[in-house]
Amino acid sequence: MLPPLHAVCVLSALTCVSAVTMETVVGHVGRKVMLPCRTGAVKQGGVEVCWGRGKPSLFTCHNAVINSAAAGITYRKSHRYSVSASSSSLSIFHSRPSDSGFYHCRVQVPGLFNDQTFTVHLIILSSPRSVAVTENSELSDGDLNAPHTAAGHIAQEAGSDVTGDDTTQPVVALVQSAERQVNVLQAFVGNTVRASSLIFIPALLLTAAYRVWRSKQEAKRRPDQSEEEEESSAV
Repeated sequence: MLPPLHAVCVLSALTCVSAVTMETVVGHVGRKVMLPCRTGAVKQGGVEVCWGRGKPSLFTCHNAVINSAAAGITYRKSHRYSVSASSSSLSIFHSRPSDSGFYHCRVQVPGLFNDQTFTVHLIILSSPRSVAVTENSELSDGDLNAPHTAAGHIAQEAGSDVTGDDTTQPVVALVQSAERQVNVLQAFVGNTVRASSLIFIPALLLTAAYRVWRSKQEAKRRPDQSEEEEESSAV
């Protein structure tokens, strides 16, 4: 059985992992795509931000593509990657089909398990046609930290014309459905972990207290037993 302190650390780590959120971005081959980093810690000054590919790990960016700090860019895998100094969003220039996949930004906040992570699912379409725009509004450079809708966003170069196309609606709908399922699963895991912590940690504390009480009772019984043995031997 894990000690109470170790149990708290494990539960905290699981809670941090379950709190990861995700968004979908759809772009086109050859155009610039912009991936938002929607975390509250982005607004803090002097924090380190890294972008990686794949699902985020517990402590670092997995398969990092670019790292930035207050002094500027500290690592860049390719010249096609750029990070906004104000919103920490990732820009990918001259996008390719191989750029499709999961990306994650990690804002490194001082303290244990304080880092904030945001996951983006990028879809690059080879068709020259455009996909449907968001239900409410398009994503712009100045509105990266605004509350996002359930629909995927289109990141485009300034001046490019974006129009709706019904042929891409099934693709976006499938992505949205998968995203909702992931969010429901994450919420279920998070609630389960929190409920388990309310039961598991008090049970550990009660077990530890019972063991201490039992050891004290056994220590009190030993002198009494020794006295009885001495009396019986004397008789």
